[in-house]
Amino acid sequence: MKQCRSIGGKGLIVVGASVVLLLVVLVVSAVASEGHEAAGHHQSLYAALAENPIPLLKDLLWRVVNFAVLLWILIKFTGKPIKNYFANRQEALVKGINEAREAKEAAERLYQEYQEKLASLEDEVKELESRIRAEAEAEKQRIMTEAEQFAVKVKQQAEQMANQEVIMAKRRLKDEASKLSLQAAEKMIKENISAADQGKMVENYLEKVVGAQ
Repeated sequence: MKQCRSIGGKGLIVVGASVVLLLVVLVVSAVASEGHEAAGHHQSLYAALAENPIPLLKDLLWRVVNFAVLLWILIKFTGKPIKNYFANRQEALVKGINEAREAKEAAERLYQEYQEKLASLEDEVKELESRIRAEAEAEKQRIMTEAEQFAVKVKQQAEQMANQEVIMAKRRLKDEASKLSLQAAEKMIKENISAADQGKMVENYLEKVVGAQ
């Protein structure tokens, strides 16, 4: 606040000096005009000063004194409001600069937060992709394992069924062979043994049975 007041006072001094300079220029111009009128249509200010400088200097001094009095009155009664205006203006400028700086810092912090969130999101996406790949690989391995187990089971069942079929086929072949052998033996016996031989065989069998009893 003290800095604002100091700057406001300096600004007031600068404004006052500018006004004084402007009035001096106006006074000199007015004096030059009066000098021209007093010396004729084509007489210059320097000629008027060379001819009679005292009245012009008195007039200039009077104008400067009047201006100084007016400036003092102006500063006396309006200096504080003007000073306050410049102080308030400076304070508003400083406040605006501070607010702009704070807004910039807040924007930078927000940008940094979004950058961090974006980086975190990228990490989460990568982690999710890795987890999905791992789960997919595990599911693939599980399916392959189940398929292999199912194939082994089907193979075992097929082998068991094939073995049973082989056993049954062997039994059928054995039964068929026994039947054919029996038929062939009966045929051969019928063809090679006469009725007398058959009678003897019956008698011998009966004797063995009776003897056993």
